[in-house]
Amino acid sequence: MKKIYIAFTILILLFFAAGILYLLNRPSDYQAHFTVKTTRDIVYYNLHNWDFWNRNHLNAEIEILNTVPVSSISQKVTLQDTTLIFKWEFEKLNDSSTLVRVFVSDPERKVYNRLTIPFRNTTFRKSVRRNLIDIITRMESLLKTFKYEFKGIYHFDKRACVYISLNCSIRDKARTMIANVAELNQFVRQNKLGLNGSPFLVIHDWHDSNDSIKFDFCFPIADTNNIPEHPKIKFMTVDDMNALKTDFFGNYGISDITWYDLKEEAEKMGYRSNNKIIEVYRNDPHNGGNELEWKAEIYLGIGSFE
Repeated sequence: MKKIYIAFTILILLFFAAGILYLLNRPSDYQAHFTVKTTRDIVYYNLHNWDFWNRNHLNAEIEILNTVPVSSISQKVTLQDTTLIFKWEFEKLNDSSTLVRVFVSDPERKVYNRLTIPFRNTTFRKSVRRNLIDIITRMESLLKTFKYEFKGIYHFDKRACVYISLNCSIRDKARTMIANVAELNQFVRQNKLGLNGSPFLVIHDWHDSNDSIKFDFCFPIADTNNIPEHPKIKFMTVDDMNALKTDFFGNYGISDITWYDLKEEAEKMGYRSNNKIIEVYRNDPHNGGNELEWKAEIYLGIGSFE
């Protein structure tokens, strides 16, 4: 009887030890998943800009550690007294819904969290869940502010223009344009160059990992023979190109939400992208009105089939 008791005790201890080892070797302290009724590129875009969208409510610094565009993001979230690691994974369920998986860890409290979370509703667990609910709510609100439609293969025609070369973070794109639009507009009017179409951007360098872009802000002109010298404003002809096109409706400050989808479409169709993105703005935001009626044509240059 004593041997049976000893064996039973050892068995319980082994199960207990195995349970602790399992908890300690899990990939994160806390795991959750939820479904969002939108595409992967929009979910990725939203989480990639978590700090921007939630800057009025989130008292934290967010650093992007690693990304696989449209598939996953790893972030370091530094709060006042702790640092958390968030890893997000996005799985396409169908054309209009995405499964989001999130893995959250606190490197400084790993043992405590993993031993207590299965049994208690800890402060850590409450905080993570509160942020997840906020993200879902905010994402649902964002989806009501824009729409876009993939149009397929188009040819972007050659255009002569005057331009200013700029660089900024992606989120500052609209603000940077606004800061320079008056100077470009005045240059065209004073020199009677004749505006010949809608203003547009030519994005040359888009670095998703560090949230930066370099671009030319362009005003197409009719008169290319009498362009005076200027310290900032230059002249060029933007070459024509084959492209994939999307029509975007909404605030131009978030039109880059379409870029991921265009790159995905290019890969899906077997095209090699030349990494040149052109945005043509058909409405003047200074006139106000319903932002859902502001139209931008977004082009991603493509080469031959791979």
